[in-house]
Amino acid sequence: MVFTGHTVLSYGAPEILAPLQFGGTGVDLFFVLSGWLIGYQLFNELKRHGNIEVKRFWIRRWMRTLPAYYAVLMFTITQQILTKNDFEIPFDYFVFLQNYNQPFSIFSVSWSLCVEEQFYLIIAPLIVLLAKLTRQQRTLILILLIALPTLFRGLELYNNLKETHVRWDCCLMGILLANIKFSYPTFWQRLLNIAPKYALVSLFVYLGFYYLRWYPLDFTFQPSKLILAFIFSSWILWANVKKISFGNKINQMVYYVSTRSYAIYLLHPDALAITRRLFSDQLFIIYILIAFIISCCAAELLYRFIELPFMNMRKNFGASKSRPKLAGSSVQEVT
Repeated sequence: MVFTGHTVLSYGAPEILAPLQFGGTGVDLFFVLSGWLIGYQLFNELKRHGNIEVKRFWIRRWMRTLPAYYAVLMFTITQQILTKNDFEIPFDYFVFLQNYNQPFSIFSVSWSLCVEEQFYLIIAPLIVLLAKLTRQQRTLILILLIALPTLFRGLELYNNLKETHVRWDCCLMGILLANIKFSYPTFWQRLLNIAPKYALVSLFVYLGFYYLRWYPLDFTFQPSKLILAFIFSSWILWANVKKISFGNKINQMVYYVSTRSYAIYLLHPDALAITRRLFSDQLFIIYILIAFIISCCAAELLYRFIELPFMNMRKNFGASKSRPKLAGSSVQEVT
C-alpha cells in the first residue's frame, strides 16, 4: 500500500492514479500491527514469567530495527556529502527526533521509524506500570491514551502530523487488543465471533475512501487516524480467526515480501529515484514493476548482510535471548 502510494507520487500523480496515494495509510496499518505484536509479546511475557524484562525487550527491538536503519542512513548521508557542497549532517536522525524537526532534509520515510522507536522506548515500562493495576483500570487508561492523539489533533497541539504524540492512536489500539486478549478472554472470544462480519464491513468502508477520492461527494471526508485504527484492528481480529493459505508458491512469495518488507520500506525511495531518472517515460504498470524489482534487489542485500546476521546474533547473547518458558512453575496471570 505504501509502496504503491509513493510510486504514484514519484510518477507525477496523474489524476487517474492520484487516489492510490491513499495507500500511505498502510503506515497506520503497520502501527496497529506493531502495537498488536508488541503488546502480545509483552502481555504473554507477563503471563508466563510474572514480570517483563524491559532491558531485554529494548535490546531485542534495537537489534532488529537499528542496524538496517543506520546502514541506510549512513549510505544516504554519504551520498549527500559526495553530491552536495552545503550538506550538513542531520544529527537528529541518529536519535530518531527528525519527525519533530521538519521539513526533512533526507530520508523522509524515516518519520514512521521515529514513531516506532519512541513507542518501543515507552510501551514496555508503561505495561509494567499498568500491570500493577486492575484489568479495569488498565483498560480505562489505555482507552484514554488512545483518545489523546485525537484531542491533540483537534486542539492543533502539533507542528506537523508526523509527530509521535498525534500518531500513537494506531499503535495503542494494537496494545488494547492484546490487553483484551489476555485480560478478558470471554469478551475476546465474542469479538472473534463477530470478527469476519466486522472485518468485511470495515474493508468495504476502507475501499470506499479510495472510491470517494475518484468520485468525491459533497460530504466526502478523509478518515481520522482513530477511524483507521478501528478499521485495521478488525483485520487483526479476523486474522486471529482464520489461517490463510494460498498454496506453496504464493505462500513463499508472501513470506519473501514479509521478511524483506522492512528493507523494502527503507530502500524503496531510492529505488523510485532511480526509476524516475531512467524509466519515467514508461507506462505506469511497467514503472511500478521496475521500481519494485529494484527495491527487492536492494532489500535482499540489506536483509541478508545486515538484518539477518543481527537477528541471528540475538540468539547468542544472554541479554537478548528469548526468555524460556518456566517449566512446572506457577506464574501470575494477567488480571
